[in-house]
This record gives sequence, structure tokens and C-alpha cells, in this order.
Amino acid sequence: MATSSFRDRFFTKPVAHALTSPSGILAAGAGAAVGIVATAPLSIPLAVVGGLVGGALGLGGRLLAAMPKAATKPRIDPFQVQEPWRGAVIDALEAKVRFDQAADTFRQGPLDDAVDRIASQLDAAIEECWQVARQGDTVAQARKRISDRDISNQLTRLRGSLNGAEPNEVQARTIEALESQSATARRLDQILSDTSDRLALLNARLDESVTQAIELSVGAQGGDASTIGTDLGGIVEELQTLRVAMEDVRGTDTPAPGTS
Repeated sequence: MATSSFRDRFFTKPVAHALTSPSGILAAGAGAAVGIVATAPLSIPLAVVGGLVGGALGLGGRLLAAMPKAATKPRIDPFQVQEPWRGAVIDALEAKVRFDQAADTFRQGPLDDAVDRIASQLDAAIEECWQVARQGDTVAQARKRISDRDISNQLTRLRGSLNGAEPNEVQARTIEALESQSATARRLDQILSDTSDRLALLNARLDESVTQAIELSVGAQGGDASTIGTDLGGIVEELQTLRVAMEDVRGTDTPAPGTS
């Protein structure tokens, strides 16, 4: 989640309201009065300037007070999710720690800009990995609400009660609903398994890129820096695709609380 810029927070409805509100006008007037009183003994021109400056300061203070607070980036905490998602986030964070520790020993030179870009890309990859892990954990928790045993038992009892006869409309619809739940469970299992595998692969590629960046900086060879950046950019894009896919799963396949 990106932090809101000063410009984004300034051009908002609360600030616009403060600019034209009675309190904003009073703040400007009070500031102007203070400025005039403070500078009037010196000279009339200074009193005018003091009034303008005081008014601007008074109004500025009122507008700053009305500005929404800057959005803070949520802290990444691997222990908020269960395995295998926790391990994936820890692996990504450890890759960044390795890079940061190595970066502290890098010699200043032509690779400085490349190192900064790689660090930014690593941060983006970690953020996307965290989002995928959170989505995956949410889907996994939803999957646990589907009881395979209950579904199987209900189907067995219902089919057994038919004694080979054709089900009536209500029984047929019940069987269809139970089979649909079972199919959803299998689909979620496959999605979770595939997502975990892809996340593990992307983390391995992340580690590989970090290792290459460290070797590149130690060797002071600038020719391959762009290749590392391209690789990291590709990793970030794949993580973004994975995140969007998991968001789609949450919106379609996950059961509502209390269902089974």
C-alpha cells in the first residue's frame, strides 16, 4: 500500500472545506492581526507585510490541521499467517536482509544507482509476496470450513436411502449441492497447492537474483546489472499476477463463514 503524498492529501475535501470555512477565515484574520500588532511599531510597510505573513501562517496552520494523515504502510508480519505462507514471507524477508547486509559493504562507484534500483525492486517483491501470502492464508482458512467428511457422510446416507431408486427433485438438488461443495474443495486444494509451489519458485528466483547482485557488486562489473533488474522486474510482475489470481479466488470460490 503506497503512502499518500503531500499533494494527494492537500487536494482533498477536508482541506477545501477548511479553506472556505469560517474557522479558516478566522485563522487567517487572527494571524494577520498578530502580524500587524507585532510589526506596526516599526513601520507601516512592515505592518502590511507582517499582516500578510501572519494571515498566511494562520490560514496555513488551519489547512495543515485539516489535511488527512499520511497513510502508513502496514507492517509485514509473517506470524500473522500460517504455513506454508509464513515460510514464504520469511524467505523473502531474509533475501532482503542478505542484500542489505552486503550493500553496507559495497564500494561506492558506478553500481550505486543499480544497487538502489535493486533494493527498491526487492521491497516491491516482498510487498507482493506478503499480499499473496495473506490471500493464500485467507483462502486456506476458508477451505477448512468445508468438511470433506461431512459431505462424504451426507452423500453416503442419502444415496443409501434411495436403495437404487431415482432421487426425487429435492434429493437430486441436495446431491447436486453436496457434489458442488466437494468440487469446490478439490478446486481450492489445487489452487492452494499451485500457488504455494509458484511462490516457492519465485522466492528461489529472488534468492538467485540477490546472490547475483552481491557477486556483481563485489566484482564491480556493471555489465549485468540491467539483467538482474529485468529478472527482478519479472518476479514482481509474476507475484502481482499471482496476487490478482488469489483475489479472484477469494471473490468466487471461498465459502461464506458458517457454511460447510
